[in-house]
Amino acid sequence: MIRTTIVVLFLTLNTFQGIQSQSVQPVVLDLPFVLFTDPQQLDEGGADRSLLVQIKKLVDATAAGEEITVCVFKFEQDELAHHLIQAQNRGVKVRVILNKGDTSKDTNKEMKDLLSSQLLDFHYIENKISKKGIIHNKFILFSEVETQQGPLKHLVLQTSSNFQKKGAKKLQDMLIFSSTELYYCYLDFWHQIKVLGTTDQLEHYQYFSCSDQKNNQAYYLPKRREKESFGKDPVLKVLEDIEQPSQTEIRFAHGKWDENREELAQALEKLQRQGALVEVVTNSDVDKDIRKELKELDKHVYYLDDDYNMHTKFFLVRQGDRKQVWTGSHNLTNRSLRENFEVLLKIEDPAIYQRYLDYFNQIKAVTLP
Repeated sequence: MIRTTIVVLFLTLNTFQGIQSQSVQPVVLDLPFVLFTDPQQLDEGGADRSLLVQIKKLVDATAAGEEITVCVFKFEQDELAHHLIQAQNRGVKVRVILNKGDTSKDTNKEMKDLLSSQLLDFHYIENKISKKGIIHNKFILFSEVETQQGPLKHLVLQTSSNFQKKGAKKLQDMLIFSSTELYYCYLDFWHQIKVLGTTDQLEHYQYFSCSDQKNNQAYYLPKRREKESFGKDPVLKVLEDIEQPSQTEIRFAHGKWDENREELAQALEKLQRQGALVEVVTNSDVDKDIRKELKELDKHVYYLDDDYNMHTKFFLVRQGDRKQVWTGSHNLTNRSLRENFEVLLKIEDPAIYQRYLDYFNQIKAVTLP
C-alpha cells in the first residue's frame, strides 16, 4: 500500500513538472492585428503560411488556467493540432468543434482521430439543417495571451482560412482584436453549436447578433429562428441603408457568390447609378448568373487570374468619415446565409479599414486586364 502511494505521488509530481516545464512563449502582438496572405508569394502556386504561424504563436502564448476555443470547417494541420494538445497538457482548457459531413470528411479524418483521442473537449458535429449545410466557422478565442508588452485578455481571432495546407495557397485575411463583449458572444455561439449539435438539434438554433462599445458587431448565422429563415439579408440591409451614395465607397472582395444573392449585385448597381464608387474583385469562375449581373458595373469588376484563388470574404464601406470592414467566414451564397454556421463581423476602425483597403488594391493589381 505504501509502495503504491509512493509510485502514484511520483507519477503525479512528474506529470505536474512536465506541465510546468512547457513554458509559455510571449508573443509580439499589437492590437488590433491584421494579416493577409501575400499575392506575390502565391504567384504560380506558391504558399504563404504566415497565418498559421501566427495562430501557433498565440496558442504557445496561452498560459495554464486560460482557455482556447476553436470552431473550424476544415482542419488538416497536424502541427497546429500538436500545439493545441501541448497547450492542454500544460493546463490550458482547449475546446474544439470540427465540422462533420461529406464535404470535409476526407480532409478532417486524420485530425478528427487525433484530436478526439487527445482533447478533453472535442466535438465532431454535423449540420443537418439541410443536405449541404455545414459548420463553416473559422474562429479561435483566447481568454488571455502573454505578450512581450504584458497580458492581453478576451482575444477574438477571425479568419477566412481553414486550417489546411490549401489555405496557404489562397488569398486570405485574418483579424485579431480584443473585445470582452464580442468574446463572450462568440463563446455563447460556440456553446450553442456544441449543445444543439451533440443532441442533433441544430435546426432549433436561434439567430442572434452582438455589438460592443466601439460599435463593432458580429452576426451569428444561419439567419434562422423557429426552424425557419428569419429576417433580411444583413449584407443587403447594409447597402440599402446607405443614405448618401455620392459620398460613399463600396468594395467587395468575395470569391464565392451565387444567383440566390443577386439582389446584392442589383443593390450595388443602383448605388453606382446614384453616384457611389463601387468596385468588386472576384474569382474568374464566379457563378455565371452573377457574372452577367455584375456586367452592369461596367469596368469596376475585376476577375482574378486563374493562378490565384480568392478565399477572402470581406467588403468595405466608407461613408464620409465612417469606415467599416465587414469580414468573417460568410460567402455570398444562400447556404451561407440560411443554412451554414458562420460569422459576419463588422469592425469600425480607420487603421483596420486602411489595411484592408491596401490589400484590396493589392489583389486588384493581379487581376486580369
